[in-house]
Amino acid sequence: MFWQTSSGRISLEEPFYLGILNLTPDSFSDGGSFQEPTAALLQANHLVAQGAGTLDIGGESTRPGAQTIDSTEEWRRVEPTLKALRQESPSLPLSLDSRHASVASKGLECGVAILNDVSGFADPAMLELASKSPCGLIAMRSREAGGKLVMPPYENPTPRDASAALAELRRVKQRLLAAGIAPERILLDPGFGFGTTFQEDHALWKALPQLAEVLDWPVERICIGISRKRFLAARANRPELLPTQRDDLTEEAHAEARRLGFKVFRTHAMPSPKVRSGEPSDAAAIAKVHVASWREAYKGMLPATLLENLSASEKESLALQALRQPESSGHRVLVLDRGGQLLGFAALGATDPEGKTAEIFAIYLHPACWGQGLGRLLLASALNALRQDGFHKATLWVLERNARARAFYEAGGWKPTGGTRTQWHGGIAMRELSYGLDI
Repeated sequence: MFWQTSSGRISLEEPFYLGILNLTPDSFSDGGSFQEPTAALLQANHLVAQGAGTLDIGGESTRPGAQTIDSTEEWRRVEPTLKALRQESPSLPLSLDSRHASVASKGLECGVAILNDVSGFADPAMLELASKSPCGLIAMRSREAGGKLVMPPYENPTPRDASAALAELRRVKQRLLAAGIAPERILLDPGFGFGTTFQEDHALWKALPQLAEVLDWPVERICIGISRKRFLAARANRPELLPTQRDDLTEEAHAEARRLGFKVFRTHAMPSPKVRSGEPSDAAAIAKVHVASWREAYKGMLPATLLENLSASEKESLALQALRQPESSGHRVLVLDRGGQLLGFAALGATDPEGKTAEIFAIYLHPACWGQGLGRLLLASALNALRQDGFHKATLWVLERNARARAFYEAGGWKPTGGTRTQWHGGIAMRELSYGLDI
């Protein structure tokens, strides 16, 4: 499954996050924080470093009661940061959050790969622009009257189901398909909080398990925009929480949606990395990390053809065997997970009959995550797991020529034990050194 944008296909096999970058003085969550290009670029780099696959840039606040601005002012807010990001990160796909055709057109000229329209491309000019461009689209359900977004009192006690909102979302879908736009370019957004009351948002959230079937639309191509919204505070019975205090609730909601198969999320803050026990369902992702890490770490040490021909399916089979070992075997696999994205893994277990010494058989981190302290987090978690299991000493093997890995371990207190061995990789002998650490 993929999402087609003008900068290429975006894989939706794993969770994908759009980092929200508000360039407004009055957005509900962080209005005024990133108006200046310098602050905006810092936040953009932070979101990308934390795992955002793209940035969703907006210059018009759509919070309840927000002041309406014209397209000239909207573009004035967006242009400097958009151009700076395009120059600083030319390969990063950028999304422009706008419902005005003149702003969207200028954004496309600046290299924007995605258009996000909270009005679902209801404006004929926006729809025509979308149909003539190869860009990706996020089409949201909302309610407007007289060109303004309708925002009724949120705590309306009148019971209401999700039927009206779902009918509106179906009309958004039909509008884009009728314009000849390819389905693989479109993400549909249910539009939580846009013209809905808490009762309606609650019903819409409860309808998520059936949403793909109701819409006749792939669950992977539905974008969940729930980050920091008042719905989260209201359903948690914590209405006093400020938007910036709702990130934990956002993570919980995203996890609920991921369990239902949803893959795409707009978010103000990326989920925190967590180390957990690996599960058989992680095998394919572990294999991808393993192959990617080998190709980067052993570049120049092993032949390029050998690295290019590494088999992910073979690594997956090995991972599955390790993940299926019973806990009583003394072996375990830990994975580093960030919002459903598997970033790294470690395999560890006992190596002596007395059970006092354990070995870290493998520890790999995806190259895109190197240099962020995540390798130290994964290694520390592995050592802590071994301590809890009663081990006193840990060992591991590392390629003698892998200076980067050796420096990493030595910085953590690991010391060479004097042990050596030769491992064969594609007919090439590689010398490995043994390292040890008292834990």
